[in-house]
Amino acid sequence: MTHYATLGVSESASQDEIKKAYRKLAMQHHPDKGGDTNKFQEIQSAYDVVGDEQRRAQYDAERRHGGVRFNFNGQDLGGGMPQGMEDMLRNFGFAFGPGFAGQNGDPFGAFRQPRRNKDIQIDIMVPLSSTLNDQQKTISVQNTNGGRQTVDVGIPRGVRPNTTIKYPNLGDNFFESLPRGDLFVRVHVENDTKFEVNNQDLIYSIDIDCVRAMVGDQITVHGIDGKHFELTVPAGTQPGTKFRIANQGLYAMNQNIRGSLLVSVKITVPAHLTDNQKQTLKELFLIH
Repeated sequence: MTHYATLGVSESASQDEIKKAYRKLAMQHHPDKGGDTNKFQEIQSAYDVVGDEQRRAQYDAERRHGGVRFNFNGQDLGGGMPQGMEDMLRNFGFAFGPGFAGQNGDPFGAFRQPRRNKDIQIDIMVPLSSTLNDQQKTISVQNTNGGRQTVDVGIPRGVRPNTTIKYPNLGDNFFESLPRGDLFVRVHVENDTKFEVNNQDLIYSIDIDCVRAMVGDQITVHGIDGKHFELTVPAGTQPGTKFRIANQGLYAMNQNIRGSLLVSVKITVPAHLTDNQKQTLKELFLIH
């Protein structure tokens, strides 16, 4: 019996038709639902081959030609392979094992993977300030069968934007008799408009009018975790000057290393001065 007959589809069936037939039969004959284990394994084996376009093409070619044979420069090599060809094919992404090329009677044995449920990938968003600590998140994950499961995942301190974290055995569980897939969580870090991120450093911009920059001033700076810092701006501070507050930036992922908070000074010029104020400044700076 062919794999097509096992799934109850024609040899010209589309991949979508094959998938629908497989899912219907798998649900009907699954051992966890009272079905026959051998029948279910036949269905699964058939779908493993014809449900994949590449394996289906190889299967069809094998059936048409009565088996897989190698031909090199016009020479029929049967089930063998010339020296060096295996290395060449490895460079194209093929993987070979001890069952390849007809050994043990299965020319496709080396391509087969252990059957398991699918992996799942989801995206989550976290605030920038939350990356200062390890986090535990309870998330809802949708399975292949449309159901949802709740899983708890840990996000390390210092997680970076677009970091993908693998959680083994928390993926799809459509077939309860097969190992679960893995869960991949891609973390997006929400920007904080008050801070610019430069690796582990945070840059905080503050406006100071030119008079205070000339004579000096005391300012209050707010850190990303809500702490307040009193900062002395010395007389004669120039535009673009940066003041460093150590260990108040972001953490490096999975490390006890923290960047700095850099306070960048922007000098502003007062507008709408009164005539008296303008005259006072002229006299102060001996402007005629």
